[in-house]
Amino acid sequence: MAQTEQTGPPGAHPSPSPSMAEGGYIYADDSVRKKYYRRLKRALTIGILLAYLIPITILTLYFNHKFSESVRESASLHLAAVTENQRNSIALYMQKRIVNVFNLFHPKDFNLTPIQDEMDYYLANLVRADAGFVDIGFINPDGIQIGYSGPYPHLLNKDYSQEDWYVALTTHPQSYIVTDLYLGLRRMPHFTIGVKQLIDGAYYVIRTSLDPDNLHAYLTTTSHGKRVDGFLINRAGQYQAVDADFGQLLSQAVFIPPMDRQSDVTEIAFNGQTMLLSYTWLKEVPWCLVMWQPRDVAFREMERIRVSMVTGSAILVFMLMVVIWLIVNRVIRWTEYVEHDRAELKTQLYHTHKLVAVGQLAGGVAHEINNPLAIIASEAGLIRDMLDERLGLECTPETIIKELDEIDKAVYRAKSITMKILSFVRRTDPKLVPCDIRQLLEDVVTGVKEQEFSVSNITVERDYDPNTPELMLDPDLMRQVFLNLINNASDAVGEGGSITLRTRMEDGWVRVSVADTGVGMDAEQVQKVFMPFFTTKEVGKGTGLGLSISQNIVEGFGGRIEVESRPGVGSVFTVVLPTSS
Repeated sequence: MAQTEQTGPPGAHPSPSPSMAEGGYIYADDSVRKKYYRRLKRALTIGILLAYLIPITILTLYFNHKFSESVRESASLHLAAVTENQRNSIALYMQKRIVNVFNLFHPKDFNLTPIQDEMDYYLANLVRADAGFVDIGFINPDGIQIGYSGPYPHLLNKDYSQEDWYVALTTHPQSYIVTDLYLGLRRMPHFTIGVKQLIDGAYYVIRTSLDPDNLHAYLTTTSHGKRVDGFLINRAGQYQAVDADFGQLLSQAVFIPPMDRQSDVTEIAFNGQTMLLSYTWLKEVPWCLVMWQPRDVAFREMERIRVSMVTGSAILVFMLMVVIWLIVNRVIRWTEYVEHDRAELKTQLYHTHKLVAVGQLAGGVAHEINNPLAIIASEAGLIRDMLDERLGLECTPETIIKELDEIDKAVYRAKSITMKILSFVRRTDPKLVPCDIRQLLEDVVTGVKEQEFSVSNITVERDYDPNTPELMLDPDLMRQVFLNLINNASDAVGEGGSITLRTRMEDGWVRVSVADTGVGMDAEQVQKVFMPFFTTKEVGKGTGLGLSISQNIVEGFGGRIEVESRPGVGSVFTVVLPTSS
């Protein structure tokens, strides 16, 4: 195709400017420009905010998740530590109580048939050690309780030989036993500590009862942490020591820990609350110690920290949004100012290119105008001769009017040429109107270029699609594009060449092709064809701006310019325009 004037890679899009509306179309309405920048500001603000907020949100969620895990782990570790401490306290408590009972066998004056005063003395000593002791009994080898002191005197001389705990104590090697909570002969919940001593080949047993409420009170007074409470359960899952608000002694516990795990921390629901539980099995007795705490209480301090973190993050995000909005607002204002100046420069460049094109056409225009001027001069001379009586020419009003008509025709022809030149050169603001692409091509070919083609013997062929629709374009700008492409084509073909103008409809796009049979271009030249100041013409015959300007104009209408060229065969420049904005 034609020798080129401009470039930038085919299909490249210019940056938005005040001369482009959304979708790329050139506009003249200032309200549309403002609307475009409002949308640009909104899109830029949202885009930047998302770019900052998405990572912040992801990190916040991640650290919140980790923080929640840390809170749970911290609360669990704290409660587990409290439980372990309580287990050690209970172990020590039970060991002391067992030792207290064992010590009763060792006084020098210990009597195997104690009298009532002695039994009362023994009980008083035990109560001084721990108020939880309820009573005391001395059982002979036959299993008969021959000594008793306490609030249930009817237990004196009771037979314990068939009691499970007594049988287990006397038949196993262990020297003491702590029973589960049971009602027993007194029909009151209690648990028994029994110790045996081998005397003269027979086992004597001292048994004492302990109040479970006292044991529970010991649990709560030695607990650590806010609203931390605990209870004891046996292997059957029955309460051995418990707060009355949480359960009843010997009733089934709300939580039964697995026996295959020594200790663990878990959660349960109780009375509409979630409880954090920690449990551990005791060694001295077959019981499990369970410490519990409301989860909201366990997490309260950490939740305060979480709220502070979330509040701080929210304030940071708000400040970030304000800063981003201020920055974007300033950048958009600066961009509007820069693009306004850029649009002015581009308009001046378009106008300058028009003037360059007019200069290139000056020779053809001069010849074109000379023809009607010659006719006017000839007709004026003929009228003078007709008015000269010496020449004897016919001089009637009819013959003079006939010659004046020829002068009028020549004047109108010259006027038409000058009007076409002025319409091309005149600097106007972009204005979108319905345009027939075929007519715009004809305006260029049959106007100022017609005589040039005739002199250079260049053939112009037309292949127009009759279904080509009208497009919303600025006619002056599109004539400038087509004139530049046709000028390049005529320079490329030289004398005797051929230029083909073609329009086609394809998938909602109008394709306008200008093909020539000229020298063509190689692949490297095609890559540079839209670069500013690149030209294949001889020095002094091209500015290298025509195609770059044409590309910007076409892209401003939402289209593009495609190039196909082969050396020695010719080139095809195709303007592709959307059928609707």
